[in-house]
Amino acid sequence: MKISDIKNRLFSELEPFATSNGFKAVKSRFALSRKDGNRTDEIWFSTNSWGFEIHLFPYVGVDFRDITAICDTCGFHLNHSAFINLRLLQKIKYNGFNPDLRWQMQVKKTDRFILSDDEPGYNRLENGMNSLLPLAMDFLSQHDSIGTIDKLFNILPIEQYSPYCSGLDTHCMVGLISAKLSNNPQYENIKQMYKRIVKKEDFTDEMKSSFSQLTVYLDQL
Repeated sequence: MKISDIKNRLFSELEPFATSNGFKAVKSRFALSRKDGNRTDEIWFSTNSWGFEIHLFPYVGVDFRDITAICDTCGFHLNHSAFINLRLLQKIKYNGFNPDLRWQMQVKKTDRFILSDDEPGYNRLENGMNSLLPLAMDFLSQHDSIGTIDKLFNILPIEQYSPYCSGLDTHCMVGLISAKLSNNPQYENIKQMYKRIVKKEDFTDEMKSSFSQLTVYLDQL
């Protein structure tokens, strides 16, 4: 069993969904992608192989070019303005979120689909994706503007372990940018909050430098 075979089969199964919703297959990144103005919506898989098993992790994410461009200007690499593992999103929808949930699912391996040579499990994968795709579309429709990203990250008190980004450092960057670009009336308070977090947390010197550049850049807008 090869990842390329899984890609071909899954893309074939997802083709009607992709066509009807304006997505294009990007096989090199194992993704479905669509653009709408300065926003890019994606549903994609990351993969890992262990022995005779292939593990597929399904994600949904949205990227706003304006947010990414500011991160680039400040030397901070950003792939998506907001994203989440779809199986985690499904769990949150039915059981709510707690800070340990992502870690618990990783340990139990319930955040992925597992295919093996002995039992390929294509039907489980296809049926599982059929239940996850509506969640993905709901996520994308709910986060179709920078203002919705602002609300996602800046409702107080903020979630230290937000499931919608890769870590607290990204949360600080995207949270501050989205607050500024959406004219959040609490921007100054939000900026001071993120400054305190960056000062307190054990972030890399590079990230702290990027955040410092960011505050100066945003104050000039």
